[in-house]
Amino acid sequence: MVFLKEQLEPYIGQPVIKATGDAKNIPFDLLAGQPLITIETFGKELFFIFPAFAVRIHLMLFGKYAINGKLNRTLRLGLRFESGEEINFYACDCRFLSEPLDNVYDWRTDVLHPSFDPAIALAKLQQQPQKLICEALLDQSILAGVGNGIKNEVLFRNQIHPESQVGEISAVVLQKLVQACVMQSDAYLHWKQAGMEGEHWQVYKQKLCPRDDIPLRKEKIGKSRRTSYFCDKCQHLYLPDVTE
Repeated sequence: MVFLKEQLEPYIGQPVIKATGDAKNIPFDLLAGQPLITIETFGKELFFIFPAFAVRIHLMLFGKYAINGKLNRTLRLGLRFESGEEINFYACDCRFLSEPLDNVYDWRTDVLHPSFDPAIALAKLQQQPQKLICEALLDQSILAGVGNGIKNEVLFRNQIHPESQVGEISAVVLQKLVQACVMQSDAYLHWKQAGMEGEHWQVYKQKLCPRDDIPLRKEKIGKSRRTSYFCDKCQHLYLPDVTE
């Protein structure tokens, strides 16, 4: 979402000329004429901030957007600005927020925010010892902004099996994972800016392990059933020792 925010920054300061779409609970008439004060992000959420309220966008799993264009889909929210430029969102979750964002969001959990606090992320991870690490890294209340691709890369590069239990991983290793999530997220942003995001994945959507030159496993793991790409040979599985 930081990449999208950068693309939309020229709209800041412009009033909305027209707002359309079928998003529920969005006051389209109220948006018309409102100046866009700024744009903020929190993990995978984007906020258009106006003088007395904000509109929040989450693309979810299948959301799309078009800048100065339209897609052959049902429009969820479209904003046209004074300059004639526009942004259109499809298959996404839109919400109207009247409360100040600082009262709703803890910016210290956003991996790309200047206020990100790794100690808070570590503490939250350790509070869920039974959770699979592949699901914990995707928990947006812990590491807002970490997506499935970053999860796969971080676990592979740190040689941790996605089915490992959080409570069986040492605090030192968890700290390294948190830092790796920040670094990988920052790297991914730069890849996106250069239009090269698909060229740097080591395991995400790949077929062979670059360490062992053997086929990677591709499995839907955990309650969320998000896809994991991993190597059984070089990624250590941290599980409770059941031997007596």
